[in-house]
Amino acid sequence: MLIYFVKRPCPIAQAAFWRSQAQMSFLITALFFLSACSMGEEVKRIRAVNEVEKQRAQSQSTDLTGEQVFIRSCNTCHPRGRAGMGPALDKMDEHFPADQQLKRFIRMGKGIMPAQTADVVNDTELDNLVKYLRAMPKPKA
Repeated sequence: MLIYFVKRPCPIAQAAFWRSQAQMSFLITALFFLSACSMGEEVKRIRAVNEVEKQRAQSQSTDLTGEQVFIRSCNTCHPRGRAGMGPALDKMDEHFPADQQLKRFIRMGKGIMPAQTADVVNDTELDNLVKYLRAMPKPKA
């Protein structure tokens, strides 16, 4: 009779052990799938951020025309070449007779005029801007 009671708990303990193992594997599997779902959401978020960065880079595309660069970078302070926050551009040829002087001035900036570094206006765009400024009609008073 004693042997019966000693052997009897073993199958019960084994069943409980296997049941807890099944529950544990179910829990691990569920956690795996939940983390996979959150990883999918993370991948979607990363792709969305990359798309926004790509659009931003395209909006600052290279090789813009002189007029496009002027509108983007200069027109706010020099509206159509007239005086605004910055001076009128009618005497630009007197102050900067050579293109290299004008390019250096644009690159370095002065006072509240920000420097237009190569990451903002590349060399091709700077050339286009200088050509545009030289051909721009003089503002009428």
